[in-house]
Amino acid sequence: MFYSGKMVSDQLDAALTNAVCEAEILDGSLLVLGNLVADTTYAASGDIEYDLYAGAAFKTNDKEVVLVDYAGISEGKIMDNNYKMGIKLYDLKVPAGVPTRVRRPHLHDKFWLSAANFEGSGLAAGKYGIPANGKYTHAVSATLPESGYAIKILKEEDLTVGMQLHGKKYLCEVVQL
Repeated sequence: MFYSGKMVSDQLDAALTNAVCEAEILDGSLLVLGNLVADTTYAASGDIEYDLYAGAAFKTNDKEVVLVDYAGISEGKIMDNNYKMGIKLYDLKVPAGVPTRVRRPHLHDKFWLSAANFEGSGLAAGKYGIPANGKYTHAVSATLPESGYAIKILKEEDLTVGMQLHGKKYLCEVVQL
């Protein structure tokens, strides 16, 4: 689950782009962007899609990550509240090969993730999330690494849909890039 709390990309369109991945990924996944995707639909546009990147799992030497905000569902803003309406509101999966919106994180961006977006034990407020090597998730860390992308888990709440409990959700803040 991914839900924007207060992010630069809510106001700045240049912080949004699109990616396509060869694997099925969760809403809220971490991706590394590769090259622009080849596209020969329109000869005038050349041989690449200008705003669609190949996405891949994080590897140790990667420097920049993006967050998947699955836009394959209806969404809107009503009285300053953001709503996502779909068959499911949690654990949404982007099918392999389907383009999706991604957000470039900025320092102090805040957003919500579900437990499915984390690897490891000890997930709780006060811990950190860092890219999990070879995966599309955050690895739980007790300490802030010296460098690279990291989030701090600020708050834990129940993830409810209607009257049903579907696990936990976590308010996160980007504390390092």
